[in-house]
Amino acid sequence: MTVTCEAPALAAARDLERALGDPFRADAPVSFAALVAHDEREEPPADAFAALRAWGVHAHLVPRAWGGRLASFDELLALVRVVSRRDLVLTTGLGSTALAAIPVWAWGRDEQRAEVADLLLGAGAFGSFAVSERDAGSDFHATATRADAAGDGYLLRGEKWLIGNAGRSSFAVALARTRPSLSLVYVRPDRVPAGTCRRLPRVRTLGLRGHDLGGLAFADCPLPAGAVLEPAGRGLEMALTTLQYTRTMVAGMALGAADTALRLALGWGRSRRLYGRPILAIPAVRDLLLGSFLDILIGECVAMVAARALTLAPRRTSLWAAVAKYVVPNLCERVARDAAAVLSARSYLREGVAAGVFQKVARDVAITSIFEGTQLVQLALIAAQLGQVARARTPGAPVATDRLGDLSAPAPAWDPPATRPRIGDPGGDDLVERWLLGDEACPEAGPALRSLRGRAAGLRAALTADRRPVDLAAARRHCALHAAACCLQVWRSNRERLAPEAAGGEWLALCLERLAGGGDVPPDREELAEPVARWMLRQLDEGELFSVAPLELAR
Repeated sequence: MTVTCEAPALAAARDLERALGDPFRADAPVSFAALVAHDEREEPPADAFAALRAWGVHAHLVPRAWGGRLASFDELLALVRVVSRRDLVLTTGLGSTALAAIPVWAWGRDEQRAEVADLLLGAGAFGSFAVSERDAGSDFHATATRADAAGDGYLLRGEKWLIGNAGRSSFAVALARTRPSLSLVYVRPDRVPAGTCRRLPRVRTLGLRGHDLGGLAFADCPLPAGAVLEPAGRGLEMALTTLQYTRTMVAGMALGAADTALRLALGWGRSRRLYGRPILAIPAVRDLLLGSFLDILIGECVAMVAARALTLAPRRTSLWAAVAKYVVPNLCERVARDAAAVLSARSYLREGVAAGVFQKVARDVAITSIFEGTQLVQLALIAAQLGQVARARTPGAPVATDRLGDLSAPAPAWDPPATRPRIGDPGGDDLVERWLLGDEACPEAGPALRSLRGRAAGLRAALTADRRPVDLAAARRHCALHAAACCLQVWRSNRERLAPEAAGGEWLALCLERLAGGGDVPPDREELAEPVARWMLRQLDEGELFSVAPLELAR
């Protein structure tokens, strides 16, 4: 096995992968056959959650200061990919818990932090981030739930809907109106008087059929004064800051699902024979799957940079997390669609190839572009921040871009109490500035780099000249430019440690061509496509995650 780029952030993920076993084997601790069976019954995969608890996955949701193992978010991203390649129901349950825990780590009282740490480390409990409401959706300003002052505490009134883990959460953090602003409040649903916190019926869904999605209804629910996370009245900023962490992890969820989709399609492409040869030998089929491999590499570069930026450049993540949440699910949903084209009728079956898991993956991955802010929500956030950048009179403090892409060194550990609520940062996009608006040389990137640099210059000129609000089309253009800059940075920072097929930069040139061409341009230069296709097939044969930084799989 050729493993060249050893990334410290992958060590825990490698161990978890071994513990969970080969999902293609029915007797594995977490198998596709068992997960599909749970999905058919629309029930949580309790045995898989038990396997994750036994390994200690909940410790990776608890910072080291409170007895856990959460350090850097690039390590957590790798864990998310390993679990998500098996079942997004698992990472959605864990992700909802992380959503509820992050604001407690950052702004909670010490006794709340200790309590949540005990729940996660001792019981492997679930948490709920109770923000969404039936009539408000993503409009946090329309929040109707109230925490009214009463005596020496509060009475919580209102209803939260489409809440993850609502039927099983041991703790929740809810967004509520505390005059005159919004605040986050900490709630123990089973520790309040009977009838004051009611769990609403579970909501049935197209995908994620085993996920506990429901709601919480509060009727004069008494809370102590300390239930409001400090600073009070900053709930909107706190919620949006929390989402910057979890939106980055959603990118990892999408990448895990895409890995399974491509793995199934490549395996089928080799075994299925038409016209006397494997269908993978048909140029159109190979090009389609090679495009999927490139999409995973692009998405990985964007996600890894965003995850490392959470502690290396936290002010930038208000922009970069939104870009990752927009770009990576889009790419990974396309991987699933293209894999379905290769699998053909088998993609529609609830049996057969790998116990029929593909149809589940295809249904489940669609949620990654919806929850925690839809694609339009992300584009609106990006557009608003590009407007901030255009209006800024002075540039922000520069970011060490080389460290963002250097996978040989772990990102700094997260210091939760130092986390500040933030919505935007007018400092710009240092990666785009360096690679597409500067004169950094990269001959391996090919002619597509010139095209992308022209587009970057045009976008900057348009943003500077036009003082009207930035439209969503400009936000989309910036997303493609940022993705290209991430690919360039990851390659430059690691080129001397990459596997031989990756070190030459052919994959980089193809990724840039794909981004410059609008995202779905098939690779048409055989001198570039052939070595990248060989790399893709080697990763399949040797049981590696489809990745710039190899991670050995249990197969």
